[in-house]
Amino acid sequence: MSSSRRDFFKKLLGTGVVVAGIPPACAPNIDPSPVLDVTTPGEDGIVSLVVQRYPDLSRAGGSVTLRFPKESGQENLLVVHPSADTYAVLSATCTHVGCPMGFDGTEAVCPCHLSKFNVTDGKVTQEPATVPLKTYVATYNAGTQVLSINLKAGSDNFPSVVDGKVTLTFAEFPDLQSTGGMVSGNPTGYGKTIFVFKLADGSYSAVDSVCTHQGCEVDFEASLDELLCPCHASTFSKTGVVDPGGAATVNLKTFTTTADASGVVVSIA
Repeated sequence: MSSSRRDFFKKLLGTGVVVAGIPPACAPNIDPSPVLDVTTPGEDGIVSLVVQRYPDLSRAGGSVTLRFPKESGQENLLVVHPSADTYAVLSATCTHVGCPMGFDGTEAVCPCHLSKFNVTDGKVTQEPATVPLKTYVATYNAGTQVLSINLKAGSDNFPSVVDGKVTLTFAEFPDLQSTGGMVSGNPTGYGKTIFVFKLADGSYSAVDSVCTHQGCEVDFEASLDELLCPCHASTFSKTGVVDPGGAATVNLKTFTTTADASGVVVSIA
């Protein structure tokens, strides 16, 4: 292992990050991508990089990790440059045990246990990881050499955030009229999946999809009637309350909801 890699893992462990089952001296010889500190994203959620300013990213086969201020709540991003004018952006944290990701010129690679991921869609190409990395929308302007990353891009088939709110009409989402009904989607203007439930008492709840353990995306598991994190099996109630005994110890983020005869409004903050 190179001295630079050994120093990296010493620093990593010194910050309190626990890398399960992988002492620094035993890690495979794959480097995490160099870290680039960036400012908190603006309201539009756009992060712009003038690629030529960053040698680690401008060369084909290069990559950087974007590290945001902790208070921003934005996860670190792995930005990779496979070839020519092609760039891709993914979560920088492996879904296996939370190690920082690297890039081998073709695939995203975890330096701890050699999990590999396709950089286009984030899917696992080599285990032990089994859960994909999240991908982000990014566009590159070859003329200006500016890479623009949209952290708040959402789904075309789900309502966008308008004036800080997502409006779900019963006409469009009839399941929300029935007790136990649920809808989920990624609203443009927020950039992460939300879940909205009609509870047994007739009220509504809306929760974020980001697991509070290592940032994986939870999904609704009908057999449990709960939200389940596929990375480390933490479970949460429909109101976002974490179940004891799992890896996560903090509740999911929740949103205020209001309802009338026409539908449900979720306030995104």
